Amino acid sequence: MLKNRNQEFRKELQESLYIHRTLPLHREKSLEAELAAKKVIARKSIWCGEEQKYDPVAQQEGKVSVEGEVIRLSADLTADHWPEGAPADGDYTNYGTAAFVFRLPEENWEGYHRLRFKVFPCVETGTVLHLNVRVTNVGRIPVPDVYSREGATVFDLRNREWNDCIWEFPSMGRDRITELTFYVYLSGQAYDWNDKLMYDIKDICLEQVEYPEPEKGWECRRDSIVLSTAGYFPAGRKEAVANVAAERFAVHNAEDDSVVLEAEIQQIENERGRFQVLDFSSLTKEGVYYLQAGAVKSAVFPIAEDICEEAVWKLLNFVYHLRCGMPVAGKHGSCHLDSLAEHNGVKLSFAGGWHDAGDLSQQTAQTGEMVHALCEAAEKHRNHKILHSRLLEEARWGLDFVLRTRFGDGFRATSAGCTRFTACKAGDFDDVAVRVFDHSYENFLFAGIEAYAAYAFREEDASLGSGSLKAAKEDFAFAEKKFAETGVEPAHMYEHTYNSGLSQYYAAIVWAAANLYLACREEYYADRAAEYAAKLLACQETGEAGLGLVGFFYRDESHRSIVHFNHQSREHQFVQALVLLCQVLPEHSECPAWKAAIRRYADYQKAIIGNTAPFCMLPAGVHRMDEAEDKELFPYMHLLVDYNAEYPHYKEQLLQGKKLDDMHVLKNFPVWFSFRGNSAILLSGGIAAAQAGLFLDDEEARQIGREQLYWMWGKNPFGQSLQYGVGSRYCAQYGVYVGECTGEVPVGIETYGDEDVPYFPHTNNATYKEVWIGAACRMLWLMNAYI
Repeated sequence: MLKNRNQEFRKELQESLYIHRTLPLHREKSLEAELAAKKVIARKSIWCGEEQKYDPVAQQEGKVSVEGEVIRLSADLTADHWPEGAPADGDYTNYGTAAFVFRLPEENWEGYHRLRFKVFPCVETGTVLHLNVRVTNVGRIPVPDVYSREGATVFDLRNREWNDCIWEFPSMGRDRITELTFYVYLSGQAYDWNDKLMYDIKDICLEQVEYPEPEKGWECRRDSIVLSTAGYFPAGRKEAVANVAAERFAVHNAEDDSVVLEAEIQQIENERGRFQVLDFSSLTKEGVYYLQAGAVKSAVFPIAEDICEEAVWKLLNFVYHLRCGMPVAGKHGSCHLDSLAEHNGVKLSFAGGWHDAGDLSQQTAQTGEMVHALCEAAEKHRNHKILHSRLLEEARWGLDFVLRTRFGDGFRATSAGCTRFTACKAGDFDDVAVRVFDHSYENFLFAGIEAYAAYAFREEDASLGSGSLKAAKEDFAFAEKKFAETGVEPAHMYEHTYNSGLSQYYAAIVWAAANLYLACREEYYADRAAEYAAKLLACQETGEAGLGLVGFFYRDESHRSIVHFNHQSREHQFVQALVLLCQVLPEHSECPAWKAAIRRYADYQKAIIGNTAPFCMLPAGVHRMDEAEDKELFPYMHLLVDYNAEYPHYKEQLLQGKKLDDMHVLKNFPVWFSFRGNSAILLSGGIAAAQAGLFLDDEEARQIGREQLYWMWGKNPFGQSLQYGVGSRYCAQYGVYVGECTGEVPVGIETYGDEDVPYFPHTNNATYKEVWIGAACRMLWLMNAYI
């Protein structure tokens, strides 16, 4: 339980009716609150009152007028046609864009660190509002970049009040700025109210500040102590990283400021830089503390066994607000009721489950995986009646979607690309096209999810559990038949299972069959699980490469291509499947081999974790230096990217890794191009470490899992919690159509260009800052291991 540590949160939780209403954002603890309080050294006006140097020029669907000291941008939120150049089916399309632009004479902004302005949005029926800003630079570093990840940011706005908007960009190219554009995506409303937006914007200026936020590198900012602001578990290492002018530090009890521990600051130097490590691992007493080194104080944090509980509740808040197909208070009304899937003349509604990300897309696989994570969390919280019931309630919402999007013959509705609210009237022009496929990999995945859900609902809803088990058996049979016919089959490019290799299929089969055996105890599934476990083990590195590193997996038995992920990850599936198999078949003759494979993988993680010390972020893993030559695999790993254009960058990114031998390097971050952000990558690896550590009783592996949570909660070079509303110093994220939500998790910290060091600009853009249910799901899975 949360005990008495945070009475304010307990009160908010009760007032939310245990999250059937929105939890408050507490922006006062955000990074943006610190930005507003920074000392401004110099200011330059762009458009302020009497100092208008440039005229705003309307673009696209927007209308612009000057009303005294403000620029007014207005437009209709909906339309009866798609914008020029949009796909005919409206895939990933909204109703247009309202915009205005300032044309600038190649201004040099390098003497300024940020843009600041005020905006007053007025939308009569508006709930979630946003405003985008983009700059164009034609100097040494062109902006926007080829994928439009640099040079554009978005602000989450409060309706009918002045919003103070600050965009810090100290590392962005800005020596020859030619355009400054303000724009809003016209994305409709959940109700057909035909409303208009009207935004008043004023006081547009550049500012120079005393200390801009660091955006790149391993070293944290001057005079700072970075740590897990959400707290630490009593067990395991407890460390912070600092950049201070002191030789000793103290841990203080936050209630009375008393000193409970003093120690020397450890000085560490490695290829990443110079670091100061504050080790307080010997402190195991539960309480609320802060660290002090010289004049520098850290954020207040708890040490407690239950530090995950508040984070779970807040993550549940985020998931609830991603619900599709129903009214969500403070977000939207019933939505996407006209998202229809069709197969053999039968149509079904694709409204339901949870939206995929900061856009309004939907992926059945993403919803399904969250169902499993919620059910698993409920199992862990069986002694916490309220949380257990609420987790199963949310899981039921997703499970309903997973079950009813089946056509009953192996085909199911799988995904829809959407960045708009529709009129919810089937047959008009804005209906959402839903993809329908018969994928063996996804049906294996769903079979495992449905079987586990049957187990989780065995007491609370036996009829639902029975129906879910029936669907699991059918889906497993469909998948077996299709897999026997086609083997590995390419999914649609926008499906998140697109890059699955043969070993991923093996892992999914083992996991699904083991869950089915857990739910029904039929020997057929035990046999299938053991059969494919042997195939999975044949894909593991056991020493043949001569690296001195064993345990990672290849895409198939040939050992030609190593399993990698970027942006999303299912790295955990290999260990997740083998651990479950050992648990359900502990007397099987092959169990020692399965256990040995788990041990190899845990040893691999222990061998590579030091490459990011002292932060202990799990690296992206071992890569072959000839990967870039695999033109056939490339499009499955890197979406919407031209192979020939990126080939030299692929080679350079490999060269940035740590050389292991003439053929292999160790990369901290993935090879990636357009889609960047490593939350899912490190969390997925953390799940594997935590599950292996628990199963093997390996404290070092368990600690690796903890460290991934600590990274997410602020023990990273930027000192930012990556889960909004959890801990402190969390940053604005790319929520856009769902708005900022307490508990949200972004795609994650990225890299700049071809480098292999952390990069996390204050720019709020996709994909790295985009909130994503896949990252939240993996965070919940990882927290489940420590409950």
